[in-house]
Amino acid sequence: MNNSIFEVFTPSGSIAAGTYAQNFVVKSKQNVSGFDFGSNGAGQYMYLYGATAGKYLKWKSSSDYLDLHGYLKVHNHSTTIGYAIEAKSNFNGATTAHFGITSTVEWEPTGSTATAGGVQGLHGVGRLAASMTVTGGSIIGTYGQACNLGTLNGSGVIMAGLYGLIEDGGVFTSVSHVAGLWVDSHLAQAVSSGNFDMCYITNNGSTVAGNVFYIYAGHHITNLFTIDTADGMVSAATTSDYTFTKTRKIKVVAGGETGYVIMDIV
Repeated sequence: MNNSIFEVFTPSGSIAAGTYAQNFVVKSKQNVSGFDFGSNGAGQYMYLYGATAGKYLKWKSSSDYLDLHGYLKVHNHSTTIGYAIEAKSNFNGATTAHFGITSTVEWEPTGSTATAGGVQGLHGVGRLAASMTVTGGSIIGTYGQACNLGTLNGSGVIMAGLYGLIEDGGVFTSVSHVAGLWVDSHLAQAVSSGNFDMCYITNNGSTVAGNVFYIYAGHHITNLFTIDTADGMVSAATTSDYTFTKTRKIKVVAGGETGYVIMDIV
């Protein structure tokens, strides 16, 4: 038995568990934990069925992938390991794109119309547990990093930690907003010390950044920004003159020309 504790095999072997046992091999080798299904380079299909019809886990050996018809829950409680799921891929393509993890959520509401709710292609939550205290570190919901360990050499190369895209298609009859990035807050607690910001931009590297924002409008953006419902940010309109003690200039490049936005210090 080739130093195996037991083997189940068919059609050439001695044990066949009904019609579903064809081409099924299980091996548990001495001094080795676990099982081998098939052999290296000659794998076998494997199914694990759930209690609901159409729900199963399948190892498709001919295509070398795991197919789950159902949902996956990973609970990694009380651990010091640095992650719950690790996905690593070494891509050797030269002219095509590659995605480490791709997630698509298709909304198909019953009756063809939805009146509430929504879908999220990727949902990231970083949370501090109740009654816990943190005196250092950070809590990040979704973190993106782009890293170059080689050479970037092309005028069309773009490197970014995060990318948001509004794809074309469908009919936009009436909306509140369509945006590539939505920054929101539900915070109702006072931040007693420090700052609360809707957007926090830092440059902790030694390379001097050319811009905080680089806007490539493609002649298809009407306004730089619109400020709405912001009495604390925008003062009341006045037609009378006012005095100020000094001015500051904020450097801006527009249309290839360098100019300044004047800020009056009152």
